This record gives sequence, C-alpha cells and structure tokens, in this order.
Amino acid sequence: MSAEASPQNPRSETARRRRLALGALLIAAGLVAGLGLAEGFVRLFFPTFAPSSQVEFSYSAGPLLLAQPETQTRQISEAGDYDVAVRINSHGLRDVNDVATAGADDIVVVGDAFAWGWGVEAQDRFSDQLQVLSGRRTFNLATPTDIEGYAALLAYAKQLGSRAGRVVVIVDMEKDLQAAGRAMPSPASGSPLGAWLTRHSALYLLASRAFEGAFSPRAEPSGLGVTPNEYDPANIDRAANELEKIAEQYRMTVVLIPSRALWMGDDRSVEERVNTAFTVALQRRGIDVLDLQPVLEAQGSPLSYYFANDGHWTAGGHALVAHAISQHLAR
Repeated sequence: MSAEASPQNPRSETARRRRLALGALLIAAGLVAGLGLAEGFVRLFFPTFAPSSQVEFSYSAGPLLLAQPETQTRQISEAGDYDVAVRINSHGLRDVNDVATAGADDIVVVGDAFAWGWGVEAQDRFSDQLQVLSGRRTFNLATPTDIEGYAALLAYAKQLGSRAGRVVVIVDMEKDLQAAGRAMPSPASGSPLGAWLTRHSALYLLASRAFEGAFSPRAEPSGLGVTPNEYDPANIDRAANELEKIAEQYRMTVVLIPSRALWMGDDRSVEERVNTAFTVALQRRGIDVLDLQPVLEAQGSPLSYYFANDGHWTAGGHALVAHAISQHLAR
C-alpha cells in the first residue's frame, strides 16, 4: 500500500473528510432547494394555504389561545366558500367594541368559531346584528375553544375591566359535549417549531391539513368532519355543571347549535336524545335555553345555512340566528 493511500496519512484523511463534508453540504443544499421549490409551488397553486391567508391563534391569554392582537389579514377557504377580512383588536378579539368597557346593561356573546364569525365578515355575524336588533351594545368574546374555554373567556374579560352582567353563551353540540371533562390544552404545550412553521410555511399547512383529513376519527365522507355524539349522561352532566358555574355569576342564556349529524345519515335518534337530555339538564339547573334546532329546521333545509364545504354558518345563517336570539331575549 502506498504512503498516500494509507489511512495513517494525514493528508489522505483530511481529503476524505473534506469530500464527506462537501457531499453533506450538497445534500443539504438540495433538500433546502427542494423544500423551497415545494413551498413556492404550494403558494402559487394553493394560495389559501399561504400564512398570510391564515388567522393565527397564538396569543396566550391564560389557558386561551386568541388571535394575534392588532393584526389584519384575510380568511380564505381553499374550497372557495369564503374570502373575508379579519381585523383583531388589542385584546386578541375580533371586535370593534372594547369588552373592557362592557357594563351591566350590555350583552356579551361568548362562544367558539361560530360566534367568532368563521367565514363571514364581522358585520354579518349574529353578534353584530344582535346589537342592531336589540339596540344594546353587544361584545363578541369568542375564539375557537370549548365550554371550559367559555368560562376562561369571561374571566379574561373581567380581568380587562368588563362589568358585563348579560351573557349569551353559544354551545356547539357537535363538539362541546365530547370535549366536556377534558383538560384544556396549555397554550405552551404545542411544538415551538410547529408554531413557527404555521406562521411561515404554506407547505407545512397543506401537509398538516392532509394529515388531519387522513386520520380524523369517524369523519363523514362528505369532508365536513361531522362526528356523531354518543349518549353519555356523565358528559351531559359535566357540561351542564360547567355552564351552571357561569350562570351563578351572570344573567345567562345558553344558545344550542345543533349537530349537523341530525340532518346527515339515516339515524338521528341518538342526536335527538342527546339534544333533549342536555336541554333538560340545563333547565333543571335554572338556566335559560334557546335551542336552534327548530329555528334552523323551520324552512325545511337546515343545511342551507351552512357553507357547502365548511361546517360553519353563512351570512344567511347568522342573520336567522340573530333574529331568533333577539326575539328570545326580548321575551
């Protein structure tokens, strides 16, 4: 073996290391270039996944995740259902009214994405229309969350200075009972890398959506993600007890958004049973309840109030609900 080929030769070992380093560098550069091209492809052909088209719920307020304060963006459906402007105030809320100024005669609407106004302009939401119909200042205190989150939202408003006495809590029967009893995820529990990618990468958002779609449990083939309820008296009692705690502090009306499973599939008996049992559980606790099922079914086509490819209300659905709540509160 020659001296140059010998592994004992320092120059030969240095050259080998340089070749390995160069190879690794070229591979890394290729991966970065490939990811860059894929990112550009997604932004060009799937613009709704661009981070600029996403509402970022990453502002921590206690156990809550609210939208980033003082931001303006658009919320765009990849299926073409909506393209709306979103403006977030200094508290991380989608509202031109400042909930910190809410008083005893005002109305505070508390809820999840329905109340937040997913897919509709702010002025088309039922909360904004309720303000016009009732003649009372109405505040929108909503973010994608669940029943425990509704209590946390009210605590957040009180911390800001709210003295609200009249509260309308929107309960989503499609998910809120299933979430009853589960601990709220901590805002800090997510991956920092995932949070960064969500803010900056359309490719990551597209991949995440595809993963969720592939592994979402019991999702309907329609793509609307309807998960049927199971009749569970324990869950019903837990949810009713959580709302009773809110009723002890405020004049509260609970508005029930029925599950779309009532109108999809052949067997609606379980959903009917759950809806009735939960209504009775709330009434036994002295809680005022407005069930939207008959309101949405009155014209015989309840699903027409929802987007074709998204499980939230259209502007027409919000208008219908605003009138129903206004009439109920005026009794």
